[in-house]
Amino acid sequence: EATMSACKLLLVLALVFATVAAECPHQQFVQESVCDECRGWKEVLKHQTAAGATGITTVLGPPTHSFPPLFRQTGLQDSDLCINRQPRPAYRCNMQADRKYCFKLGSLCYAGHSPVSGQMYKVLRVGLVKCVDDHTWQGQNAADDFNDTNRRGDPRYD
Repeated sequence: EATMSACKLLLVLALVFATVAAECPHQQFVQESVCDECRGWKEVLKHQTAAGATGITTVLGPPTHSFPPLFRQTGLQDSDLCINRQPRPAYRCNMQADRKYCFKLGSLCYAGHSPVSGQMYKVLRVGLVKCVDDHTWQGQNAADDFNDTNRRGDPRYD
C-alpha cells in the first residue's frame, strides 16, 4: 500500500514537471519571434530592434484568424515541436548588417519551435519556415508596393 501511494505521488510529480518544463507556445519564442501587431517589414524591423535581436532572425506576423489555440504541439512528447495552428506572414531579418533590414518570406507560413527551450527549429542556422502561398491564384507578384519601398516613383523605371 505504501509502495502504491509512492508510485502515485511520483506519477503526479512527473506529470506536473512535464507540464511546467514544456509549454506551447514557449514565452521566449513569443517575445522574440512573434509580432501580432506587425503589418509589414518596417514594423517587424522595429520589433526586432526593440527586442535586441542579433544575427539572422525569423519573425511571424499576426494569424489570419484569432480563434484559439494559436499554436499546437505536433506530438505527445515534451520535445515534439510546437507549430502555429493557423498560417501567418513570415519575415526574415538581418540584424547584423550595417543597415538592418527585413523581407517577407510569404503570407501563409508555418514555423516550429521547441516547447522546452523556445528556440525556433533551424536548418543551416536560420529558422525553418514553410509557406503555402499560391502566387498564381493570389496575384501577389502583381501587387503595387510603392508605399512599401523607397522608389522615386518615376513610372519610366518601374
